[in-house]
Amino acid sequence: MKKKNGHHRAAPHRVKRTDPTVPPAARIIEDEIVSILTRLVKRPYPSCLDKEFRSGYSSVLDLFSVYQENVLAAYPLAANCTKGCGICCNHWPEDTYSFEVRLIADHLRTHRPYEIDGIVELLKADIRCLQNIKRTVEGGFKDRAGRDPCAGIDPYDVVLSSFYQFNRPCPLLDKNGSCTIYAIRPFTCRVYISFSSPDLCRPESILGEKAMTYLLDLEKDASELFDRLHFMYDVFDGDTSLRSMLYRALTK
Repeated sequence: MKKKNGHHRAAPHRVKRTDPTVPPAARIIEDEIVSILTRLVKRPYPSCLDKEFRSGYSSVLDLFSVYQENVLAAYPLAANCTKGCGICCNHWPEDTYSFEVRLIADHLRTHRPYEIDGIVELLKADIRCLQNIKRTVEGGFKDRAGRDPCAGIDPYDVVLSSFYQFNRPCPLLDKNGSCTIYAIRPFTCRVYISFSSPDLCRPESILGEKAMTYLLDLEKDASELFDRLHFMYDVFDGDTSLRSMLYRALTK
């Protein structure tokens, strides 16, 4: 996925073995995805909430699931990510597409309006937490030897990794830790794959050497089309963070 704002998703590690390769069957599925995305770009709808846009994008999500299944089926390691597992959902997800957030907000207003106030309060607290972390990182800090332990690391990567350690579950999880918008969850959540035990995805373990994660994304053509759709429906002034965008979408 192209970094729309120069920020990186907080994926501390990638698999330390050979990366997954894309088999021919998955390439065919990716071509189908590109074809649908191209149609969505060429026929701009008045809103991403338009019925035909929703239908096209729903097809993309379904195909992407099959794409990932094909790629993972040809890989020697088994992915441990399953529906109902929300252990890693403490990230501050970056590179979220604007239309995804608008679809999520509309879903909440339509199906769970009674929960919106609570979700908004949790999002507000998350934003405040991230801002506090950013101020701390920008202020700089030293270890006992007077060295900066984060020297040479993108400051925003430090912020994202630090936020994960605060163990703040996504406000869209239910009381059992399951995603309540699983069918329409953003791509930035879908591409994050773990090949290690779910316990190693916990904030206190994710930075360890045994944790193996990977971003199983689409190739350049699809990513560029996603970016074009993002900008076509962007109302968030360049923001691409799920939690802050959703807060704005639910409170405007």
